[in-house]
This record gives sequence, structure tokens and C-alpha cells, in this order.
Amino acid sequence: MNRRQFSSLLLSLPVLPYAAPIAAQDKLPALGEELTPFGAVRGASRTRAIPAWKGGLTQVPDGWKPGTPLPDPYDEDGRWFTVGPADIDRYKVRLSAGLQEMLTKYPSFEIPVFPSRRSAAAPQRVYDESIENAKRAKLGENGLALSGARVGVPFPIPANGVQAMWNHILRWRGNSFSRTGATVLPEAGGIHTAAVYREDWQSSYAAGIDGGRPFHYRRTTLMPKAEAGTTLLLHGTLNPIQSGFAAWYRQGETGKPVRAPDFVYDTPDPASGGIRTADMLDMFSGPLDRFDFALVTRREMYVPYNASRMNTPGLAPVDFLWLGHPNPQFLRYEMHRVWIVEARLKSGFRHALPERTFYLDEDSWQIVMADHYDAKGDLVRYAEAHGIGYPQLPVFAPALEITYDLTGDRYVVSGLDNQLAPPDFAKPLRPEDFAPDTLERKRRRW
Repeated sequence: MNRRQFSSLLLSLPVLPYAAPIAAQDKLPALGEELTPFGAVRGASRTRAIPAWKGGLTQVPDGWKPGTPLPDPYDEDGRWFTVGPADIDRYKVRLSAGLQEMLTKYPSFEIPVFPSRRSAAAPQRVYDESIENAKRAKLGENGLALSGARVGVPFPIPANGVQAMWNHILRWRGNSFSRTGATVLPEAGGIHTAAVYREDWQSSYAAGIDGGRPFHYRRTTLMPKAEAGTTLLLHGTLNPIQSGFAAWYRQGETGKPVRAPDFVYDTPDPASGGIRTADMLDMFSGPLDRFDFALVTRREMYVPYNASRMNTPGLAPVDFLWLGHPNPQFLRYEMHRVWIVEARLKSGFRHALPERTFYLDEDSWQIVMADHYDAKGDLVRYAEAHGIGYPQLPVFAPALEITYDLTGDRYVVSGLDNQLAPPDFAKPLRPEDFAPDTLERKRRRW
């Protein structure tokens, strides 16, 4: 199925309640009532396949200690049913174009569907600010610059695709976190661990620090030894006109940090074996200026969710990663409502993936799936974020991300920490910890 065929399918289907933007403010369903503070439909679906949202996963299990892995809160759930290659036509209204292509391409691939658990949660202060953002957040500078928003979801009731994408970029992920994960490329010659990285992330926006950069990101190579110390540093922006997305790069432990203005848009990300582009980091990141983003609808679909099976402590990549795709026994999909955003490259710009479809979880604004098309309209990349709830904050965040190269038998899995320490959401990080000169100081110290 190419892009145009899939878009026609979406537009031919009936829309859900509250799916289309409503211009008159007095007709909007109330945030915190019919809708959650993040703008999700609070109630259950008509068939009850999607339950009502009751606050998400907020209680840590008895006996859990910080710094240790969380047990699977839904380990007693039985598989609801399975969607296999022979079932595409029956379930296509619930399947992304990427999942349909995976079922077509791999007879061994299947989609295990489990009971839906709306585990996404956030602190009350984030909910309160999200409700206020609905009144004060706005876009300026040709619709690219964000102002008036703080801490929470900027546009809990989005009026267009750009607003929805801002919700993903600034979604709640905690004030900061530090995590170590492996990036693995299963290929015909075997499972290749490309590298182990430490990722540090700090959000001044989430912390309520007004002004300056809204978030900072640092990715440091730990293995292989020959690449240890190689670092990518990114600074986000709320106004790309006044202060653009900024990046720096240091090669090895002794290299000199330099500006990396080309780590943006469709520059291949070396950490993914070239399967991902720079703006596919975190499912989508970077400037919004080269695409037109259209908010299509909100739809009930099968999406990766509550991925504790693949996040089982001690599980080695060889235990569950097959050639072409993971062992479906370790996958978990659920029916959730997602916002669908279609992106098309603007006239006058170039990008290797000029057409895209993003599926944003209504409860968290995390992009959970993304279809990426080439200039011919052919689907060439498909990405998934497999998230879990971390009740200690609380937050819903990706445990790992998978991107499939549909032109070959390659895929890349990043964030694997089954044999490493779990994410640390309590590590104190400050904006100054991400200043470019910190790379110089660390270079001299090492």
C-alpha cells in the first residue's frame, strides 16, 4: 500500500467523537471532564475495548527499590487475539500502513493484541499547567514559534498538525533522565550490537524554567572502546526563527567539540547504521519548518504499548530478535486512540523521506508509530516506540524504539537496557550541564 492509498483509506472512515478541531470555544468538550487534562477522551470506547482513563499507572509495586527494574504490572494478561498475515483485510482499519507492510513482507510476523491498559500518567502540576496552556499557548512566526506554554502539553485540544507535533516534542518525560542502552542491528550475518550509549536529557520547559532552551539532550558512546567518548549534544528551541535547533559533536574522548549544523532533517544518524535520519531521533525531533503537518483525525488502532515483555531484565538480544523483526512472542499491541498527523515536504525543500504519517498516543502525546515514504510514495521505513509506564514519577516513556528498513531485511533497535541499569529519572541535571564547553572540560579531564 502506498501513501495515497492509505490516506484515502483514512479519509473514507468515520471519525471518532472530538476527532476534528472545533472552532467555537463554547462547543469544546471540557478538559479534565469529558477529556483528560491532556485532551484524551476520558471515557471508554463504544465497544469497551478501550477502557476509561482512571489516572494511569501511579503506584510503585510493593518492595520495589529505586535503581532496580520494575516488574511487569500486567504480566497476568492473556493475549486477546492475534492478527496474522491472512488477517490484513479484516483488520486494516486498525493497522498502520507500516504494520500492514510488515505482515505482507514477513509471513512469520504477527501482531499479538492484548487487553488495553491506559497506563500513561503524569503529576498533577503537569495536568494543571496543560489545562492552562489550552487558554494561553499560541503559535507565531509563520506558525513555527511557540509561546505562552509552560510545563504541560501545549495544545491539549490541537487545532492543526503543527500543534499536535509540538505536543509530542514537549510531552511530559520528567524534568530530566539518564539512561544507558544498547543499539542493535539484527542482520543476515547475526545480531550486531552497534554500540552502547548513555543518553542524558533535561527539560527546562517541564521544570517550569521560563526562557532559554526548552530542553537539552546528550548522547555519549560507551562502547565499542574505539568510539568511547564520542558525543552528540542537542539544544532544542521554541522559536526556530530567533534561535535555531543547535547541535555539537565530539569524536572520541580527546576530540575537539565542533558545531554540527548538518545533524538535522534527513542527515543519516550513524548510531542507527544509517537506517534513521537525524529527525527520526525520538520518533521525530528537530525543526518543523520543512513540512506541512495536517491533523487528519483521531482513530482507534492497534499500537505498541506496555512493552514490559521486551523489557524483561536479563533478556539478551539473541533471545528475542529475529532476522527481519522481533520474535512476536515478546511483542504487545493494544487498541488505543491515536491522533494521526500527515506530513508533506514543503515546496522548495529536499528530504529523503518527503511524506510521513505519525500516530500520536492520545494519553501521552508520544508518537507510537510512524510511516516514512520516499519521493515515489513508496513506504520505505516504519518506526515504533514501545513504551511502558514508570509509576515512580509517574511518566509513560519509550523503553525502546524499533525502525524497520522495508527495502531490505534490516532493522535497528535502540534503548535496549535489559542487561543494564534501568532509566534514572531522579538524576539532577541542569541546563549548564549541557553547555558545549562541558565537552571541552571533560576532554581535558579524561
